[in-house]
Amino acid sequence: MTTQNSIDRDSTDRVRADSVELPDLEVRIDIPATEPVAIAGRRSQASPWRVFFRKPSTLFFGPLLVVIALVSFVGPFFVGDPVSTAHPVLAPPSLEYPLGTDQLGRDYLARVVYGGQVSLLVGFSVAFLCMTFGLLVGGLAGYYGGAIDTGLVKIAEFFQVLPGLVLALVAAALLGSNMLIIVSILAITMWPGVGRIVRAEAMRISQLGYVESAKAAGFSGARIIWSDVIPNAMPPVLVATSMTVGRAILIESGLAYLGIGDTNRPSWGALLNSAQSYMQSAWWLAVFPGALIFLTVLAVNMLGDGMNDSFNPTAGRVK
Repeated sequence: MTTQNSIDRDSTDRVRADSVELPDLEVRIDIPATEPVAIAGRRSQASPWRVFFRKPSTLFFGPLLVVIALVSFVGPFFVGDPVSTAHPVLAPPSLEYPLGTDQLGRDYLARVVYGGQVSLLVGFSVAFLCMTFGLLVGGLAGYYGGAIDTGLVKIAEFFQVLPGLVLALVAAALLGSNMLIIVSILAITMWPGVGRIVRAEAMRISQLGYVESAKAAGFSGARIIWSDVIPNAMPPVLVATSMTVGRAILIESGLAYLGIGDTNRPSWGALLNSAQSYMQSAWWLAVFPGALIFLTVLAVNMLGDGMNDSFNPTAGRVK
């Protein structure tokens, strides 16, 4: 009987122990203060375009370049005839003639506005052709390597050593000096620089894991280059292309200053060429086109430099 009572008491104690309610435990996880900073850093690095558009140089020189382009391409609808000579000869800038007139009595505002079309078209057309040739040749050379890489690099080196100024002089003597010929010559002699950048990027990207996975999945080389290599190589290509715009405008202006250009559509450089005989008597003939060339090239180069800093934040830092 005593043994039975002991067993009952032990069972009762175990039931009471099982029915005891434990207090709720509050678990707190403290996140280090440095974590939001790291997340913000990764987020800013993942959006270089946002960094680029917030840079002071972009906020100033971007609208400046847009204004110059709008004036050059929309302004002809609001200015007079650039070849009309029904105006006073060498009239200084005034309310009636904001930029004065030239030696033949033509409104200089109309001529400067029309001249901007030629300079900007040459600059951006050359940059677009250089980017196209560079992506094609550099992408194939960097992705495939081997004999294809060697052959395409030799072709790029051949075009790179061609003297652009001499080639332009020869082409102008044989074919005539028009805007199409000038754009073609500048593009032929300037695209190897972009091609070398694309080749280096294609060689780097082709060794990455997702490209190897695409190869293993059986995708063709052309599809991998178009869908994986070229899109990921575009940031440094865009930087190099933006620098090409300024170089092309300067070279075209220099050729026009030497008298090699389209006489039917004078550019800012051609206006400077015609103004060199009137530097002392009509200062405005050289100041306005020269200032526009300076501002345009400065804006393009500053935007390219800002783009380089945004996509390559560690470039130029001492480690």
